[in-house]
Amino acid sequence: MLTGDERISSGDAYVHGHSLKTHIHDIFCLLRGIPVRVGSARGIQLAEQLGFLKHYDKKVHECSGGTKRKISTAVALLGDAPLVFLDEPTTGMDPASKRRVWSCVSSAVVGGRSVVLTSHSMEECEALCSRLTVMVNGRLYCLGPLQHLK
Repeated sequence: MLTGDERISSGDAYVHGHSLKTHIHDIFCLLRGIPVRVGSARGIQLAEQLGFLKHYDKKVHECSGGTKRKISTAVALLGDAPLVFLDEPTTGMDPASKRRVWSCVSSAVVGGRSVVLTSHSMEECEALCSRLTVMVNGRLYCLGPLQHLK
């Protein structure tokens, strides 16, 4: 409940004087180490870049699967974490949406962040990865550049 992952059934909790019921966005920023005034602007910027700005004020459960994936990617990229994990970020997305996600991920890498990506799409791996590994039954094989694995 303190991170916003579960609904509050009753009562309230406060983090640095912010109520979970009324200031969950502020608390999310505090947990990620993002200044509150920056977090909102960065969230809107990512929503625009990823193509879900028109859904920005909706509850996540009201959004389509593709929009939920975009939101998940935005949340992962929101802070300034040097390492970002993305699990199948574009599964089920249309080609234009995939390219938007790829553009944001590429920008994060150019900005100095490392991204660990899981994907079943070789097209996605070719677009985003400088090194790949193949996982079979939970074991990693063949770590190296894409050309090495081909």
